[in-house]
Amino acid sequence: MIQTAAIVPGSERPAGDGSTGAARCAIILPDGSRRAAVVKRGPIGQIAAEAFAALLLRAWGLPVPQPFLVEEDPHPAFASADDGYPSLKQRLGLHGLPPGEQRSRAEWVACRIAVGLRTAPLAAAADEAIANHDRNLGNILWDGASEAWIDHAYALGQGSLPDANKLCDMARAVQASEQLLRSAVAQALALNRDAVELAAQEVPTHLGAHSLATMVSQRIANVANALISRFPTPDDLFSGP
Repeated sequence: MIQTAAIVPGSERPAGDGSTGAARCAIILPDGSRRAAVVKRGPIGQIAAEAFAALLLRAWGLPVPQPFLVEEDPHPAFASADDGYPSLKQRLGLHGLPPGEQRSRAEWVACRIAVGLRTAPLAAAADEAIANHDRNLGNILWDGASEAWIDHAYALGQGSLPDANKLCDMARAVQASEQLLRSAVAQALALNRDAVELAAQEVPTHLGAHSLATMVSQRIANVANALISRFPTPDDLFSGP
């Protein structure tokens, strides 16, 4: 079962630039140990998506910070271990750059780094499986050597974002389509289907993770084809409906 934790009173402070109200804090684990974490509060569907996605993606081998649930009223908050990695957006200083050529160049470099990360192909396949349309430079963490993938509140049917696989979009933008696609399809074909239901079993029943598992189970068989469709060939561009 996913671990529960309590927030150390007075330890919360704003974190990041996302839209899900994250805060850095210290948490206390059941054994009395403390660690740095990032906590999010939101609708119960987003909390369930975060918890289930973190467990599933970790089971698939993607480096996702350890997840926790924080018991609060009327429903739990979601917390994840804070390893101190900056996001790509932070690391390349995109916040401080005004619109223009310099910012565009920095964004191109950030996208090139993102799609070249060791686990980017697996992340692209996993994002397709969990219908994550919100992958962006602010939720890819990178310390210059290792990466971590965070923020899945808008996956699994949460939110109303347009259908997209943003890692695939990044690959197309930096002319790395073939590199990412070949490896992502291989990762898609290797996704462990048994891990889906096992991850749901690790989430408290009242969060409804089994319905999320059903959604992923229905999508997983088509992930490879869905990835291929993200990279239209010249013939595709001129073909009719």
